[in-house]
Amino acid sequence: MNQPIRYIIAIRPPVDIIAEVKEMKQALKKAIGGFYNSVNSEAHITLFEFYAYDEHYPVMVKELTRAVGMLDPFELEFHGFNHFLASGAFYVHLTSHSSRSIIERCIRFRQVLSPEILSIHIEGWTEMFDTPHMTIGRRLQPHWIDIAYSLFKDFNAKFWCDSLAIRKFNDDRKQFDVVVELPMLGAGFKSGPTS
Repeated sequence: MNQPIRYIIAIRPPVDIIAEVKEMKQALKKAIGGFYNSVNSEAHITLFEFYAYDEHYPVMVKELTRAVGMLDPFELEFHGFNHFLASGAFYVHLTSHSSRSIIERCIRFRQVLSPEILSIHIEGWTEMFDTPHMTIGRRLQPHWIDIAYSLFKDFNAKFWCDSLAIRKFNDDRKQFDVVVELPMLGAGFKSGPTS
């Protein structure tokens, strides 16, 4: 039976940050003695999650491209680490200015998306941008979080964020694959009507 596919919309950092986060994940895996949630996930900042059927993908991606195109690019900066005790997540922390910039763009993105296309072509839309972060590990035991803090003392990086990525769940690998990156073209971007 045809099942809807899980997607996320995310910020994908440049390859050097992706590589650095991958090294941190592997170091934590070695230090705690094995697998943990998100150890194999490529570095990203999740903004939205949804489900869609294959036949709805062309209309969906056209609308998402239009909406992302209306967003202004911005500088995004990471500084240090933090964690969520309730979910056991340890993550790379964003500066407060960068967090606000992400939240503002997500709200704008949601405002310009076609409600009709969302209701017809997309299921289970979930907004996940209230506390933007780049996860190192999820569902970590408290002493694993302590180990992470002992391993990783500092993280400072910045980059120009000018696109959002659509990531599709790969059922074979049990990970998300980037299927398309949508450019942020700015407030002056003019697009035709959606269909």
